[in-house]
Amino acid sequence: MKYQKGQILLITVMLLATVMTIVLSVSFKSVTDTQVTKLEEESQKALAAAESAIEVALKNNSTATLGSGSLDSISGFSGEATIDTTTSTEFTTPTIVKDGSYTFYLGEYILGTKTIANSTSQDINICFNSGTTVEITLVKSTGVKKYFANGSVAGCTERGVNIPALDISTVSKFLLVRVLYAPTKLIFSGANLPAQGRTVTSQATSSTSTGVSKKIVLFQSYPQIPDEFFTTAF
Repeated sequence: MKYQKGQILLITVMLLATVMTIVLSVSFKSVTDTQVTKLEEESQKALAAAESAIEVALKNNSTATLGSGSLDSISGFSGEATIDTTTSTEFTTPTIVKDGSYTFYLGEYILGTKTIANSTSQDINICFNSGTTVEITLVKSTGVKKYFANGSVAGCTERGVNIPALDISTVSKFLLVRVLYAPTKLIFSGANLPAQGRTVTSQATSSTSTGVSKKIVLFQSYPQIPDEFFTTAF
């Protein structure tokens, strides 16, 4: 009888341990799933808040702060979207498809009046892949000049073309570069290249215990001019 009672006690303890393990596992999974769901929800809200700030910043062309101005309805998040239009010595485009083109501004593009300010006289190199050729149209307020190039230029890893400062005077407006034969990125370099668009950096951070934060960096180029305006069709 004592042996049987010992067996029953042992089995009871094992059953209780098994039940407790199952209960704790279910509870842990439930808590974990709840936390993950909350994090995903907060992450989506933070992303939406950051995107809203970008829209307002681009519309007003100024810094947009969450919780103020037209974004005062967004609560529970802190952060802002800022716009950067600084100049540089190099600019790389996205990949331009075959027969596609890119408009490169030689003077500051003024959003309010949609005009191009006077350019700076400077040498500009344009680098591209060796498997393609580019057709370049230099547009000035006094006329148009074309270049056709697939040669080698100092400073370019593969192919390139140099537009001399003598050609790019203060009356120059933009370069329209058309890509032939194969896709390529275009790399423009010069002493002081004007901004080619607006880079918006937006970040939204949740004020809850999750502390979820989302950051978006967006580049919006200035208007791209269709190359049909400067291409002769036969």
